[in-house]
Amino acid sequence: MRYTVLAAAAAVVLLAGCAGSDDLDGNGGRPPSASSSPVEALPAVGACLTSGGNIAYADKADPATKSVSCDTPHKLEVVSTGRFPDSGQVPGWGSDALRAVYGECGKAATAYLGADWHGGWLFLHIGRPAGADWAGGARGYVCSIAEFERTDSSAPALERTGTLRGDLAPGGPGKVAQHCATLIAQDPDAQGFYDGASQRRSDCAALHDAEYAGSVEQPAGVFPAWESQQAFARDKCDALVAGLLGLTPQALTKRHDVRSLLTYLDDQSEWQAGERSNLCYATVSQSHKVRASIKDLRSGPLPY
Repeated sequence: MRYTVLAAAAAVVLLAGCAGSDDLDGNGGRPPSASSSPVEALPAVGACLTSGGNIAYADKADPATKSVSCDTPHKLEVVSTGRFPDSGQVPGWGSDALRAVYGECGKAATAYLGADWHGGWLFLHIGRPAGADWAGGARGYVCSIAEFERTDSSAPALERTGTLRGDLAPGGPGKVAQHCATLIAQDPDAQGFYDGASQRRSDCAALHDAEYAGSVEQPAGVFPAWESQQAFARDKCDALVAGLLGLTPQALTKRHDVRSLLTYLDDQSEWQAGERSNLCYATVSQSHKVRASIKDLRSGPLPY
């Protein structure tokens, strides 16, 4: 789960729970018989999957999925498939096998989208065999991307139509690209800024108080406390926000109407699964929300 914590500027993938799939075995999700080996008909890269179950970061269940035309409503789009190494049980959060797959899934998603997947309103979903299928020999996994509209852990995958292939590439459609957002929080500080929030997608022409600036990847290792995350990422986040505004980090410190907001990786299981990126947002005070992008604002006044 991600929350955001203020990093001084003057500062889900998200990972979904695992899901079984009708495409992960040859028995429509039914356990294979003890005398037969499962036929793993994995979907092709670019295939779209739908589900009647809830696919979300916090969802630890295994909703069944099925392949559908990408022109019809769906929740997942496949970016890679593969096989787990043999082991006694389905790889769980924190396992070396799942971390390796999550890393490869992220690389595949970035290649499929044309730019870092963290720059979209997206999270990664890794579909694994059900326990009974694993016992019967199934080892296939399916890495997919899912779209969401807010960054808290309960945000479900949205139903959508069409493909996201190349969506984040330079000159691409950018249908799921992160731009403007509304912060979800309570009790701003005396200057009207939040020191902790999640984000909800917003049209830049609508009243909003945040804009995505980029992401910072923490180094691999043991799960870092917030202080360690902040020490590593704060200056990098400030630089990203300054770059969004067309300023140097030093010039950003002279603006008191824009601050950087750094998301905090507070879910150790998310870290164990392989997610290490903090997201950075430029934010404005609740007393002066804006109805336009502040990209390349430089030293100019905030728009109204």
